[in-house]
Amino acid sequence: MQPVAHLRHRPDTSSTAVQYVRMSTDLQRDSPANQKEVLAQYATRNDIRIARTYEDYGKSGLSMRNRPALARLLHDVLDENRIFSILLVYDISRWGRFQDVDESAHYEYICRRAGVRVIYCTEPFENDNSASSNILKTLKRAMAGEYSRELSSKVFLGQCRGTRDGFRQGAAAGYALQRVLVDCNGNVKGPLRNGERKNLQSDHVVIVPGPPNEVALVRRVYEWFLKERLSPTRIAQRLNDFGLRTDLNRIWLKDGIFRLLTSEKYAGNNVYNRTTVRLHTPRRNNPPAQWVRAIGVFEPVVDRDTFNAAQQRLGGRTHLLPDEDLLVKLAALRERAGTLTAKTITSDRLVPGAGTYRKRFGSLIEAYRAIGFDREHDYRYLHVLRAAKVLLVRLSDTVISALRESGHQVRHSPDKTLLCVDDELRIKLNVRPATRTPYKAMRWIIRWPELYPIDILVIARADRFAANFVDFFVLPKGSLGPQKQTELTEKSALHLEMFRFSELKILLELTARAPVEVPSGPRNAPDNNRSD
Repeated sequence: MQPVAHLRHRPDTSSTAVQYVRMSTDLQRDSPANQKEVLAQYATRNDIRIARTYEDYGKSGLSMRNRPALARLLHDVLDENRIFSILLVYDISRWGRFQDVDESAHYEYICRRAGVRVIYCTEPFENDNSASSNILKTLKRAMAGEYSRELSSKVFLGQCRGTRDGFRQGAAAGYALQRVLVDCNGNVKGPLRNGERKNLQSDHVVIVPGPPNEVALVRRVYEWFLKERLSPTRIAQRLNDFGLRTDLNRIWLKDGIFRLLTSEKYAGNNVYNRTTVRLHTPRRNNPPAQWVRAIGVFEPVVDRDTFNAAQQRLGGRTHLLPDEDLLVKLAALRERAGTLTAKTITSDRLVPGAGTYRKRFGSLIEAYRAIGFDREHDYRYLHVLRAAKVLLVRLSDTVISALRESGHQVRHSPDKTLLCVDDELRIKLNVRPATRTPYKAMRWIIRWPELYPIDILVIARADRFAANFVDFFVLPKGSLGPQKQTELTEKSALHLEMFRFSELKILLELTARAPVEVPSGPRNAPDNNRSD
């Protein structure tokens, strides 16, 4: 007798639908409630049951970015066990106002290929894949994209007009500045904090000098830059040494100082359209000829002469100098000092820093060769150091990936050599290439870092040319003893042999969490000392 196969029949979904609703902030008339009402009326007239709603509220239709409901819908459409075969949409523009008309057509095609019928409930045509409906859909998609382009142009022209009238376009005012809300007659209504926006279209935003201590600090920055000739990097270091922070309570960086020195709003000017990121296109910098500028419409933080002097000094920055001029300055320094070193280059204010020459020519050695200066030293060790940095990057990426795959939370320094695992364990990674002298075999110098507290030091020993790893030392705190430094040979040091490994799986074991036993007993023990 043949066994009977019990098959589970798929439920009938021919009259079951889901609806997709999207609203952008510029389409208040097509609110989600109105869309749902129209879709519900269509479903009632056609005996369709709406099983689920996918809703993107306040989402732009220019791209798929930040539209989780549409992403879930497309995922469910491709699910073989879906409970629907109809998709109700208010109109074609609800897919999106894509600048490429084929993008919205692509999403409709995904649904149709999966067996889901797409119905546009307010469009004056039947979506039956006929020639007339295809022509109308293509036209509607193009009109939806053109609407976004026209709206973007109108908003841009309005922002340019507002800039010329002295009104602030954008979000945060910046350090030492304050946004103030004014009405259509210029009457002050009050200050705006970070994150706050105007709620009336007739209102406008202007900026005024902020807290007196921040205004005084900006003026001091200009004084340091112009009179003491300090660089933005040194100014940031000085502010951090004083314990001063930005308006966002962060440490000062050279980029922040550079913005203080170059932003025209500190001189009272209102500038707009320095960058362009319209219609979700990649951000690009506009040439100064396209900037929209209003001169002297804000109360300045620094006077115009001081600001112009800062721009004049910034105009002679080293990154604007051609290679030939850099080499001329370097040759002149050699004549004055008689020799060239990184220290002499950095200490001389008439010459750009050593980092500029490294960045422009690849290394100081190449810059020396370009002016015919040869110190007759063996610089092969520099190639070993560069190879060691490559190994360190590879080691850091491997360790971080392994820890995260094991379920750990890992935070790291910008160079990825200092790790904090689960906000508890601090690990320092280092690669040490071997050195050889005429009287000693290969050796590795290990130093315990003293600038920051760590729990584990990982030393990856590399060969003489830093081409491959030899082994790994995983050293816990205190393992080097009071000397904080030791020397390892090819045979290693006996007192550190227990910390030597051929691979770094030991790190996963050290970072693994162990269950903690809780002593048994009454959960809520009575308090005998309590007095009622």
